[in-house]
Amino acid sequence: MLFVLAFFIMEILVTYMIKDFIPLGDAYGMLMLLGGIVVITLYLFRVLEKEWLTVIFIGFFVRVIVLFIDLYVPSITIFSSGTDTEYFHEVSLLIAQGMYPLEDGATNYVPFLSAIYYMIGDQRPFVQFLNVAFWVFAAVYLLKAMIHLKSDKKLIFISLLIFAAMPNSIFMSSILLRESIIVFLVTVSLYYFIRWFTDGEFSHFLLATVLALASMLFHSGMIGFAAAYILAFLFLGSKTANKSNQALLYLLFFAVLGVVMFQNAELFLGKFFTPEGTAITEIEISSDGGSVYLSSLSGLTGISALLVAPLKMFYFMFSPLPLDWRGMGDIVSFFFDSSVYLFLVGATIYGLVKSDMPIRNKIFILLFLIVTVFVYSYGTQAAGTAMRHRNKIIPLLLITFTMSNTKHLFTLAEVRWKQKKGERIA
Repeated sequence: MLFVLAFFIMEILVTYMIKDFIPLGDAYGMLMLLGGIVVITLYLFRVLEKEWLTVIFIGFFVRVIVLFIDLYVPSITIFSSGTDTEYFHEVSLLIAQGMYPLEDGATNYVPFLSAIYYMIGDQRPFVQFLNVAFWVFAAVYLLKAMIHLKSDKKLIFISLLIFAAMPNSIFMSSILLRESIIVFLVTVSLYYFIRWFTDGEFSHFLLATVLALASMLFHSGMIGFAAAYILAFLFLGSKTANKSNQALLYLLFFAVLGVVMFQNAELFLGKFFTPEGTAITEIEISSDGGSVYLSSLSGLTGISALLVAPLKMFYFMFSPLPLDWRGMGDIVSFFFDSSVYLFLVGATIYGLVKSDMPIRNKIFILLFLIVTVFVYSYGTQAAGTAMRHRNKIIPLLLITFTMSNTKHLFTLAEVRWKQKKGERIA
């Protein structure tokens, strides 16, 4: 991955140095894009075994095709491409050209794009291809996480197939949206969290948390992962965790983390503190359409919000539900998107019920999922927006699916999570 990133950086730097001397047209942008395709292809053939290469490479190839359709075949409309993608492109380009104030750009994805446009000019094909590259890196790290957990190969294959073939995922990672970079950061974060789970190294926990915070820069809803990691620290036990010096180290880390987040609440928690009607909420208004659900429950706080949370979480995970179908579009969305989440959640619960792991392991996995889903469901009230947001947590759902259904995973868990004397095994 570092080699590929170095190649992309080299392309950007070379372009920055020559753009004032040589006119860079569409042909040059296509050359940059083709160079990226070749490098990603070489990367996949080098790092993946044949049994996994086919699934990920086909997923990569399909996304490149969708990218070309989105850019060069305007008669074919790509799901979620339009208002938001054009906003990101046009505003970022204006900021890069000094014609629009940086602080007025909605979300931190705009400064990210603006920096690249400033370096290479209006080379949208290459910039959009970076999202495809981030998906490839996410797929590789998802595979590494499941292999590290010693998951059954059949379950790994199913998870990779879902990750590569879900239509919504294909669209989100092929167009100019921030979803792909968020999925990448979350997947790598989960990989290092799993490394910490298995070996107890604080450096892995630190990396996992830093990457979760980085994903929060692009969407505040990812705070659910940071909360779940704190939950993990409270739930998980190890031989070294009992030492007072390491316990103090963790507590100091969480104290610093809390101070940083709340001192920069607008940066990390804008989703929760930004009033309705500002650019942050308007940026995803195109996803709402007529698919708003549970509108009568909006604005609830405190105990009331907690009481309706299960219903909002259910709608968030599985909308558009049959009772709310408005036409063929909702039916297609349910069968190609909602049904996948129904399968993953149902299979995870079934696996946990049948698993021989200790009850507290099962409780932890469920709480991890509940905390993450709750944070997103709290601020989501439309099926279109829900489809976009739940795509960001698909790596977590796939990993918990494989964990819950891998029969021999309990032997690995014993390293970090030994069954206590007299503890029940469900």
